[in-house]
Amino acid sequence: MVDSPRVETLRFRFPDRSRDDLVLGPGVHAVGHGPDGLRLVGRGADARIQVSVDGRGSWLQLREGGSRVHVNGRPVRRMALLRAGDAVHIDGVELGLVGAEPQPVPDEEPESAIANRQVLRGIGGVHHGRSFTLDCPRTLGSASDSDICLDEPGVADRQLQLLPYGTGVVLRKLDGQGRCLVNGHPVNEALLRAGDQLLVGNGQRFLVESPLSRAPAATPVAPEYPAEVFEAVAEPSAGSTWHHLPWVLLAAALIAAVLTLLLTWGG
Repeated sequence: MVDSPRVETLRFRFPDRSRDDLVLGPGVHAVGHGPDGLRLVGRGADARIQVSVDGRGSWLQLREGGSRVHVNGRPVRRMALLRAGDAVHIDGVELGLVGAEPQPVPDEEPESAIANRQVLRGIGGVHHGRSFTLDCPRTLGSASDSDICLDEPGVADRQLQLLPYGTGVVLRKLDGQGRCLVNGHPVNEALLRAGDQLLVGNGQRFLVESPLSRAPAATPVAPEYPAEVFEAVAEPSAGSTWHHLPWVLLAAALIAAVLTLLLTWGG
């Protein structure tokens, strides 16, 4: 059973917003062609792809005979992991996968907040596979002296700035003309958290990640037992000891008798 409150609801959104979003709640959904284009269909012959959404994540799976499906420009052979903010092309039609809106920036940073170790990892574009620490302010833009240089048409010299924050990363656009999406939503300012996808320009994609911090090793503690347990084990009563003593003497006598017979008749 899917725990619905803990599963993010995603939407396939058409770029021109000419049609309603295709809502992908928890469960399994099939997308195929209808009279008016791509739509949610039954899991029959009309389905081109199948999308599973649950607590483990979101997965795209090609149906038998499916073809020409790309995620962020990369062809899908059988299955692909989906993230909010991805661009999915099905038979040449683009669908944007939209997730929850990013959180607004609080007025003040909580005094008790502990700075997280945030990392910006490139998952598409010129910085694919590279990671940038966010423990200090970073600027993204086409200028050569930008902290993260995005030399691409349509990206301003100083496109945006990322600032470390106690509970995430603050994003602020420095140029109002450039394209900036977080989880598929256009933003000018937002608080980014681990798992959010940032798209700058046409195809410069980044994922905000927070490396896991290991919990300190627990100090072994001897189990505590009531005092009477130790007394019962360490100090047996005298009556109990004498009760078992005759049986011990009898066993010793039998062993001695057997040894005597062996020595007498065995020689």
